[in-house]
Amino acid sequence: MLQKLFGVVGMSVLLGTGVLAQEPAKESVITCKLQNSGLDYKGSCEVPCQIQAFHAVTVLGYEGNCTAPPGSRAVFLGRTEKGNGWLGEMEGLHREDPRRFEIVDKTSTATGIAKTPSGWFALRSFELRGNAMYMEIAIDKLLPPTADDTRIIKRALELLADTTTWNRRDDRKCQANALQLSLFCALNQATIEVSGGIHYRQPAAQAVRQVLNEVGGNRVQKHRLMDYNNHPDTTLEDIHNLLRTAQSRLEKQIRQ
Repeated sequence: MLQKLFGVVGMSVLLGTGVLAQEPAKESVITCKLQNSGLDYKGSCEVPCQIQAFHAVTVLGYEGNCTAPPGSRAVFLGRTEKGNGWLGEMEGLHREDPRRFEIVDKTSTATGIAKTPSGWFALRSFELRGNAMYMEIAIDKLLPPTADDTRIIKRALELLADTTTWNRRDDRKCQANALQLSLFCALNQATIEVSGGIHYRQPAAQAVRQVLNEVGGNRVQKHRLMDYNNHPDTTLEDIHNLLRTAQSRLEKQIRQ
């Protein structure tokens, strides 16, 4: 576990006065403090309970209610090769949880983006001071999709054109150059082709998951994309309709 490797670092938030003080994380904000360890930064983030359920936050805002205190997650970040952001991992609740954690900081984008294992959110503040890194991530709603996300859905539909290319026995292990792809692996492959990399919470994939929350019914249990793909009642037409519904919603969100 990352927490065992890095230890637990006390949390701080950056106040408007410029004074650092110990206090709990705000309700709709992830607060992080990391220390320079030489090659990268290591520390922890305080994560509010409302995003521990991956479907609880959408582009429209938070959907749910929780009163549990924030949880501390071990993290590390290092500069990306191009130097326009930070890439590392954030500890999950469970061993199998996604961990990729990426920051596109305000020096390279107008607002800054935090690509967390729970979704893509606006980077409210980011500061390097001395040997420390401080950041606040607003989690009141997911960031809206871009044109890349609609292209990802379109490409996934192409990859799942007919039954000869559909793998309906998904194990969430996507092989390079596979002749058949599951829904999960088609979305992964399309994301790589369109954006050059893969992120588990890419808005395109999140849009598909949100549709599954509504239509999946008893076909969906722990892993929504895999469960729906593998269910004996699911047809390729169901997969196509799912993707087209997600694509339509993404296009509507982009136009707004």
